[in-house]
Amino acid sequence: MSKVLRSLRWMQNMERFATRIYRTQTRAFADKESMDKFRAAIANEQEHADSLAACLERLGGRTSPLGFLFPIAGAFLGFITTLMGKALLFKAAVWIEERAVKDYGLYLERVKFDGETVDLLQRIIEDEKRHIATWQSCLEALKG
Repeated sequence: MSKVLRSLRWMQNMERFATRIYRTQTRAFADKESMDKFRAAIANEQEHADSLAACLERLGGRTSPLGFLFPIAGAFLGFITTLMGKALLFKAAVWIEERAVKDYGLYLERVKFDGETVDLLQRIIEDEKRHIATWQSCLEALKG
């Protein structure tokens, strides 16, 4: 399998991981504003996973047969962070999104993707940066 397809598979799995984390973390919140932010993040991460799956298909690849493990791991991490309090939950969310931005940037530097895939990955990076800002503002609101 090519480096392009392996990289896209990994990214698609990580988006599935993030989707499940946020879906699990919604249990920590009852207010409409927080629920709306989590629902938006869930939908956005799912869109990333779907777009990456479509990209894999377009390039002649397929999603990982072990991809089902990533939502399981995401549910576990989401559950653990909900037990540790909202502040830690938001700190973990910021860390995950910062790591995603870093990883996507490294993939763009090291793997030769076609133009359509580069555009997709750059859009995903911008979305992840918005998630960082959202979770940081939620963390600040908790402090304030």
